[in-house]
Amino acid sequence: MKKNISQISEYNKKIIFLLVGFSLAARLISSYFFHDNQLEYEWKNLVHNLITYKVYSYFDPSIPSVMMPPLYAYFLYCIKILTFEKVDFLNTVIFVQVILSTISVFIFYKISRKFFSYKTCLIVSYIFSLFPLNFYSVGQISSITIQIFLTLLFLLFVFNLAEQQTKKNILIFSLISAILALTRGEFILIYAITLFYFLIKNKVKIINLVIIIFLTFLFLSPYLIRNYVNFNKIIIVKSFGINLWKGNNELSSVEGYYNLSHPQFKNLKIKIDSLNKDRFYELNRDKIFLNQAIKNLNKDPLNYLSLFFKKALSFYFIDLNSTYPNYYNIYHIMPVAILGILSLPGLILLVRKKEFKINYIKIYFYSTIIIFSIFFILPRYKLIILPIQIMFVGYLIEYIFEKLKKNVI
Repeated sequence: MKKNISQISEYNKKIIFLLVGFSLAARLISSYFFHDNQLEYEWKNLVHNLITYKVYSYFDPSIPSVMMPPLYAYFLYCIKILTFEKVDFLNTVIFVQVILSTISVFIFYKISRKFFSYKTCLIVSYIFSLFPLNFYSVGQISSITIQIFLTLLFLLFVFNLAEQQTKKNILIFSLISAILALTRGEFILIYAITLFYFLIKNKVKIINLVIIIFLTFLFLSPYLIRNYVNFNKIIIVKSFGINLWKGNNELSSVEGYYNLSHPQFKNLKIKIDSLNKDRFYELNRDKIFLNQAIKNLNKDPLNYLSLFFKKALSFYFIDLNSTYPNYYNIYHIMPVAILGILSLPGLILLVRKKEFKINYIKIYFYSTIIIFSIFFILPRYKLIILPIQIMFVGYLIEYIFEKLKKNVI
């Protein structure tokens, strides 16, 4: 008997090794053929100013930045410094992202083992690993790969913490939460919802929740102190206004709209251009965008409510009016459409299930869709809900297996 168990264990290890190896190979091949060739957009300015002036600044070295979460910029900066110009910078970034994305597959497997049978776990893990958008994204200079890696770690330790409130789980959960807060501004809401859910379900002791909050802010404290010194406020990121306006203006689509040179936004541009270029520039700029977004929402609430639901549906399924290059490539659009369709019956199957883990993934899923749909939905954001949608497919697979088993019997 012990020998049989040992043989099964060895077989499982081989299968997992094959999963990870296959995932790594797929990402290496994909990133070799499809990758960004240069540092662009906000990352170019942020990294340049970090290297040249040793300041985290976007618009001007004299203006400290708080418009974007800093983690990915510092990630790029560290790789730039560590390579010493001896190794190709972009290739190194992409290679690190390949490794993180491969590890993400294993973390997803670990999460899935908490929900599914071994067979279903392997099926959903391979779906996650080989989903085109998932391994294609590693070649992009974008924070999405790190975000997925950290999000899966966060989910894993949500469940670990609910099972065992050890010092190790509390510490790691707090650290991951702090790092995610520096990766994506919206995470703060997910974090608050998670802790509240822990509280009402009595899964984590109140004293441990207090410790988690304390440790999270302790890990964040260097950046919070930096921002307090510069802006006289304890903030992590200040882009709520611009993101709300981008997703809710007269020309907004599901993907948002941001082009101040358009005649429609002449008065708004004048207000922005008239701002003093001092240390409060980004805060004042964001406030102008916020005020304009609120005016838009008050002026035509039904239109923006309709746009909200359009964003949510596009997030879950596909964006029928996307302007992004290659969005309608069959290798992208077909898997996304099939996933949206197959995950829906899986979600329906979970409506009446009340287990802590299942309820949490539903709450996490709904919260993420609602939060992002308030703003705008870019194609790569699909990766944020991809793990949960695949888990919904997993429940559909298990339901089909059970039906087939009963019919055979």
